[in-house]
Amino acid sequence: MNFKWIAISLIVALSLSGCGSGPAKQTSGQASKTEASGKEEGTYTITKAKFEKIENGMSYEEVTKIIGGPGELLSEIGNKGEKTHTTVYMYKGEGTIGANANFTFQGGKLLAKAQAGLK
Repeated sequence: MNFKWIAISLIVALSLSGCGSGPAKQTSGQASKTEASGKEEGTYTITKAKFEKIENGMSYEEVTKIIGGPGELLSEIGNKGEKTHTTVYMYKGEGTIGANANFTFQGGKLLAKAQAGLK
């Protein structure tokens, strides 16, 4: 099966489940803090307006610049630097209860995005 379809299926499944069942790979036992803001990763929220500015092909750094900080890493497949390295990040959203947005990156570029309940 094509890796693109696997990644898209993964993002759709995570979107429908809200917060999901937890990350497939955790980078540490605690959320790390960014040096610039002192906020923990995954504590930034996203609005629908910011979500709409984000386009496929953008890098994770470009996405975090629009949102204001890093998201929560939900899953990571493959090894960094490989073309098939795939990551999924989630942001809590501003809007209805449970609002969120998920972003799937493959090979360092945004492959798919999904949102639920953003305003």
